[in-house]
Amino acid sequence: MSYTLATIVLAAAGAVMVIAGLLFFRHPGWLLTWLKGTVVFNVILAGLYVLVIAVNLTSYQSLVGMQTVATISTQRQAEQIWEVSLQGQNDIAAIRTLQGDQWQIDARIIRFTGPFRWLDIAPGYRLERLSGRYTSLEQERSAPRTAVGLSEDIWPDLWQWDQQYNLPFLEAVDGSMTFMPMRDEAVFEVKLSASGLVAVPVNDQARAAVQFWNQ
Repeated sequence: MSYTLATIVLAAAGAVMVIAGLLFFRHPGWLLTWLKGTVVFNVILAGLYVLVIAVNLTSYQSLVGMQTVATISTQRQAEQIWEVSLQGQNDIAAIRTLQGDQWQIDARIIRFTGPFRWLDIAPGYRLERLSGRYTSLEQERSAPRTAVGLSEDIWPDLWQWDQQYNLPFLEAVDGSMTFMPMRDEAVFEVKLSASGLVAVPVNDQARAAVQFWNQ
């Protein structure tokens, strides 16, 4: 089809649609009914979305500024086998055996935008997983891995949905931190801000482990 013919066909089709649409305004009652139905439907959807956010917030903790969210200590049990104790806020506690040379804690962070930000709702966080890692790349690929879940799954999971579909008024942030070295009797504080996690050595053993690790 040439551009000239295509222009004529499209112009004719557009004119017919515009005229047909204008004819409906001779009887505006249906338009008002449709608008009311659309508004009500959108209000219901918005209400369901707000309810889902409220349900998800029950599994998160409020995050204001930089704060300590957990204390982690490590005890050597055998070669590359460690007893790792985690003490978090709100009675979150775990004592598990991890294999490897380093540990990592992961968290989920939800930040609010749009009208939720106007309501001054603070970001929320939840500790997600504690895991071990080997320094050797060969061991990391082949040796047994250990990981401990620190929270229960919730449905619908807004954090996961936002990662996939970019939901409105929410921003899901992956709060993973770098691995920290294991050392006998080392103690670390895990601090969290809206941008992510940071591990701070508390005692001499932890500071020595980080210093040796960075060399």
